[in-house]
Parts: sequence; structure tokens; C-alpha cells
Amino acid sequence: MRLKVALAAVVGLLALAVVAEAHVVPFGLAKREIRRETATLCTNTNGCVNWKVGPCKRQSYHRIDCVSRLIGENGVSCSFVVIARAPSHLYEVRIHHKRIVCG
Repeated sequence: MRLKVALAAVVGLLALAVVAEAHVVPFGLAKREIRRETATLCTNTNGCVNWKVGPCKRQSYHRIDCVSRLIGENGVSCSFVVIARAPSHLYEVRIHHKRIVCG
């Protein structure tokens, strides 16, 4: 009887660990999605000749921020923070931008 209870407790803890980790943003996946979004933004922006992403920093288990840069043909560079976030109820990465600075 004790063995069954102990085994059930271990299985329950493992299941809880899997559920708790389901919406942690993997760093590589987040950076890949941010690079894809930055490349798309550069493609859709008139005068953008190059782009780059980095550095990136984990803000929490559910959020990773990266600095993205777009370089224009006239030498103007725009930097902005891109946030990759995993909502608790979905296993996906959502991307949005903030703090756009050009100079």
C-alpha cells in the first residue's frame, strides 16, 4: 500500500513539473522567432538594407527581450526592443515591439 501511494505521489509530481514547464520560453526558439520577425520587418520597410538581433536577455521564465536593429541605405540605424512571451494558457511565442529609437 505504501509503495502505491509513494508511486502515485511521484507520478503526480512529475506531471505537475511538466505542466509548470509547459509555458517557459526556450531561449533558442525565442531568438529564432525574433530574428524572423526582424527580417520580415526589414523586408517590408523601404530603404532597409540590413538588420541584426542581439543582445538578448531573459526577463522571466515567460519572457525574453532582444535588441533589434534595422540599418537603412542612408546610414540611419533604428533600434528597438522585441519581446518574446509565452502566455500561460498556450504553447506559442508571441512577439511585439517597444521603444523604437532612430538616429
